[in-house]
Amino acid sequence: MKTRIIHTLLIALTLGYFTSCSKFLDVSDEVAGGISDISQVFDNVDRTRKWYSQVFNNRPDYSMVWVETDGMGNPWTAYADEIFTRLANNAGKYNEWNSSNSAAQRWKTLYESIRQANIFLEEAKPIVEEGGPGAAVLTEPEVERYKANVRFMRALYHYYLMELYGPITIVDHSMTLEDELDLPRNSLDEVINFIDTELLAAMQGMEQEPYHNNESFRAVPTKGVALAVRAKLWAYAASPLFNGGFAEGLQLTNKDGKRLFPDRDDSKLQKAVQACKEFIEYAEQGGRYQLYKNAGTFDPEKSVYELFQVYNTEIIWANSATSWKAYNGGGFDQYATPRSEPSGLGAFHVLQELVDDFYMSDGYPVKSTSFLPASPAYSETGFSTLDEVEVSNMYIGREPRFYNTITFSGKKWHISNNETQFYKGGNSDNSVGDGAPFTGYLLYKRMNRTVYGRTPGVTSMYRPSIIFRLAEFYLLYAELLNEMSPADPDVLRYVNLIRERAGIPKLEDLNPAIMGNQDLQREAIRRERRIELATEGQRYFDVRRWMIAENAPGQGGQGGDFTGMNPDGNKVAYHVRRKVQTRSFKRKNYLYPIPLAEMQRSENLVQNPGW
Repeated sequence: MKTRIIHTLLIALTLGYFTSCSKFLDVSDEVAGGISDISQVFDNVDRTRKWYSQVFNNRPDYSMVWVETDGMGNPWTAYADEIFTRLANNAGKYNEWNSSNSAAQRWKTLYESIRQANIFLEEAKPIVEEGGPGAAVLTEPEVERYKANVRFMRALYHYYLMELYGPITIVDHSMTLEDELDLPRNSLDEVINFIDTELLAAMQGMEQEPYHNNESFRAVPTKGVALAVRAKLWAYAASPLFNGGFAEGLQLTNKDGKRLFPDRDDSKLQKAVQACKEFIEYAEQGGRYQLYKNAGTFDPEKSVYELFQVYNTEIIWANSATSWKAYNGGGFDQYATPRSEPSGLGAFHVLQELVDDFYMSDGYPVKSTSFLPASPAYSETGFSTLDEVEVSNMYIGREPRFYNTITFSGKKWHISNNETQFYKGGNSDNSVGDGAPFTGYLLYKRMNRTVYGRTPGVTSMYRPSIIFRLAEFYLLYAELLNEMSPADPDVLRYVNLIRERAGIPKLEDLNPAIMGNQDLQREAIRRERRIELATEGQRYFDVRRWMIAENAPGQGGQGGDFTGMNPDGNKVAYHVRRKVQTRSFKRKNYLYPIPLAEMQRSENLVQNPGW
């Protein structure tokens, strides 16, 4: 019965999907209309190009800070110890879902995109349409460039599946009636080596230079993007989760007994360091990519704000500039705006644990750590004046990234200059439901200061939605190099480049004992990633690949009691920590479950441990 159903499905997919616009292939109406055979796509220039563009549809969008069904937005910031939002809490089931109700599943979506890519690689060819000198033409060099980009995307989609599920099934060709359709999972080593081989092959035919000066092509991947993905791939391969540290994974086998997780292999760390170094050398050669510093001037506050507002040479890859929906259309800006402002929804609530991890302007933390003592300038009592507003001393003298990431009680809002008041009786208190300051903080990062619900504000502002940027890879290189050669001066050099742009001192200037100390440097690097990449879709995966998600809250842990301010208190009593949410984390949560529907359709798939 299963075979007959699969054969029927395949016939529908290979013949009938063009007129029905099958979701399995996600082919647009423009491509699908009036077509009865796949050759009619790839004998036509316009249809071939449209199919090509469809392959890119599932790039991640980390500006979408809420849940959607395909897992390629950024619910991951809410599923990590960064924010709470009712738009992504899956009915409150933080890690307490199962394989049938888990949100943000990538499995079906990305395998559909992989199939699209495979068909393009197999069918696309040069075309000269009939019609004389003015007829449409698709040249061989164009086809080769298209195929290189599509090959990269196929590798990327395999990477994003691996990132979430671990060992997956490699699909490197479109399925036919003669193929075995019920495929088992490949081992992690097979998956990693496949992606690596594909990236190396694809980048040979991709554009070799960034498209910084060509707005029309900025969303198209280049060699630099492929090198960046390869660096992330090997970082995963060398991290504890995928390199012998996940005991449950080491016991996972296919039904034929094949092991899916490898034992520890220290040579993978060397490969990871080398892959990351190759990207950085490429990036720094001729200044292909550079940390954004406010058009070359040193202004930390402007730099960390404008980085997300304009396309700049720190960006390795981004989705096309986007308005992120109009202000009143339920987009990012409206959700990030407090209720004190016109149409503000106040929906992205930052957890106290993230607030506490930002440094003071002197570069020291607010609480003592293994690598730095607490700043003497920090206080949780009393009030001082900031921008002509009396605010808690908790928010005085913090680093620029804090002010560009967090909306706190007392922060002045742009254009209106209104003081944001989250305490009881204030203009944005907890007197309503969804717009209430659940944690006492809102997310400000990415907010554009010209977007406002009334004149003279604008209702939308175009910004790039960043996928990869240079700062991430400086910190990744420092992390990997520290694990291999902690005495190498480049470990602190690349961390300090990030701190310098943020306007805070070098680590060794604050604590000379940190130099060459692997444990101290490790904690400092992880803290820097936590701050610099906050809410950019990395934290969820970082704490898992490091295998620290079982720790206590505030130490990388994803389960336990998380805190915020007291919204029932007056202006003074408000500034007291209280529990706002209890989350669960079990070891099975290191990997996502394969959807139950996929498991029920397969006799050869095995589920991830604990699910």
